[in-house]
Amino acid sequence: MKRVLAISLSLCLASLGCNKPIAEQVPDSIHRYVDDNLIDAELSRNAKLAVTLSRTRELSVWDNTSKALLHQWQAEDFDKPIYQVSLSANNKYLAVTGKHQVSIFDLNSGRLELSWLAQGFDTDASISSLYLNQSGKRILLGMSEGSVITIDLESNQLSMFQLHDGPVSHVEFISYDERILSAAHDGHALIWASSNGQVIGDFSLPQRISSISFDEADRRLFIADAIDNHLIADSHSAESVGQLAFLERYRYFRQALFTDRGKTLITASSKQKIMVWDISSGKEKKHWNISAFTAGTTVLDMVVSPSGQLITLSSDGALETWRLKSAEY
Repeated sequence: MKRVLAISLSLCLASLGCNKPIAEQVPDSIHRYVDDNLIDAELSRNAKLAVTLSRTRELSVWDNTSKALLHQWQAEDFDKPIYQVSLSANNKYLAVTGKHQVSIFDLNSGRLELSWLAQGFDTDASISSLYLNQSGKRILLGMSEGSVITIDLESNQLSMFQLHDGPVSHVEFISYDERILSAAHDGHALIWASSNGQVIGDFSLPQRISSISFDEADRRLFIADAIDNHLIADSHSAESVGQLAFLERYRYFRQALFTDRGKTLITASSKQKIMVWDISSGKEKKHWNISAFTAGTTVLDMVVSPSGQLITLSSDGALETWRLKSAEY
């Protein structure tokens, strides 16, 4: 049963396919920000900034052009360990969360703006996913018991919706913040109204969702689960628009990114491999590996820059740039 809660919020300050893929390639550039494994990391939408959260809980913000350190906080700057990071699209704010605490930093000054404790419908629920919108004034929190919390910092309004039956692994605002895309371990990816929680689209797979990408301009949605199931669909009609062709029984996708006006999909595996897919044929166009400095290296985030380069940030803290053909972005 769907549960909805709206209250006033007072925030306290403080494939392989049939054809052989193109040969592997090397990065145009590589720079390792930290000599440590990362818990979480994020690239800004315009690829100008990188945020790294290391295993020692050192939180850093970097300029990807100059490679300069802009801000840094140590583990002792937080009351509890932090696990997740999210940048606003305007690059002005950074949100971080622990299991229950949310903190917002102003990236102009580096000061802590707000901090509070989040609570789901279940008082024992913890934060499982995080998203900061374009302006940095609206926040989404996915919770371990299946609820999603929306927070408007300007109106001090909090709303809570329980639409999933398992930990929410992904949340994001779409359609100018009027809709929300959420995915969870219950195998469902939902598009729903941010105002009242009304479900507009429900896309499901048998197992927990492991990867998701949404191309709002071209209405395309990609989801993959923890085994080998995936779906590429028109987000409005829910009709399938493609299927990836690969021979392996299990193909795990950790990250995914639509490019080329929804005609191309770039995916990252649970290990080091990057794959580029043609949506119309489902065939893999090429693949390569990111640089690995330790065992178990994987891609934590990737974006396509305005100039058309693919930018990847690994769990080793390595920022790499890759040349894409013009038809792939």
